[in-house]
Amino acid sequence: MCAVLLISAHASFADDMTLTEAYFTQPETYSGMVEVPGKGMMRYYAQNDPLWGALTYERAEGSAARPFRDGGCGPTAGAMAVANLLSEEELPRIAAAAKKEYSLCPCSLNRGKCTHYHARYVLTSQRDFVRFLPLVFGDFATGNNTAGVHSRGDAKGTGTGFLYEIAKVYGLTVTATANYDEAVRALQSGDTVVGHASRGGALTNTGHYVLLAHIDRQRLYILDPLCRTDYSDYAGGKKIEILQPGLIALAHENVGVANIGVYMIFHRAQ
Repeated sequence: MCAVLLISAHASFADDMTLTEAYFTQPETYSGMVEVPGKGMMRYYAQNDPLWGALTYERAEGSAARPFRDGGCGPTAGAMAVANLLSEEELPRIAAAAKKEYSLCPCSLNRGKCTHYHARYVLTSQRDFVRFLPLVFGDFATGNNTAGVHSRGDAKGTGTGFLYEIAKVYGLTVTATANYDEAVRALQSGDTVVGHASRGGALTNTGHYVLLAHIDRQRLYILDPLCRTDYSDYAGGKKIEILQPGLIALAHENVGVANIGVYMIFHRAQ
């Protein structure tokens, strides 16, 4: 079908499609697999990945044009939670929950905020969904879902409602708790945990979602969707150990500086 469309299309559209496909088939940059001490290899996504960090992340009806790198921590942390809990073969399941097929262009996550009416790169393969899962979750959060959820508003950040609906799509349950010990037990039992850090801590001056990756006797390991090399500007940030950009650790006695108030536990029913 793609070949027929390109043959019958206007030449400028064909050129545009070629450029769009070339853009989204570039090699991985910040995102990929990372080795977490004591845990092993985990999939990591960066909201500020150079390939997609500048893409507009807004609902179609919104007046703003904020980039994914500045507000995409929720979809990115959620994507890590799901991708590290399920098999790659299961990740495309979310395609059935879209009002319009999930697709990308070089300026926007969703069709409604595309400013240049680019040809869209339609996500079809398992590899597409594995690689671009944060952007799919972001499109879902802006309203491209059959559940009627809109979690990306004009205020800062992204609400949590879309994560509960995405969990349903994948047959998962999500439980929110403020109890750190409960989150630790979930990690130890094989669940994945998204933490929401409030401002005033070592991770953010506004609000920020992260993935709790692993815990051992000495440290808590965190996958930070905002891939960065310095936290010293934040209160308590100097207590964060940067193992590599995107993978950080906190000694148990310093966990409180992260100021994580809510833990969302993703659980797969046996």
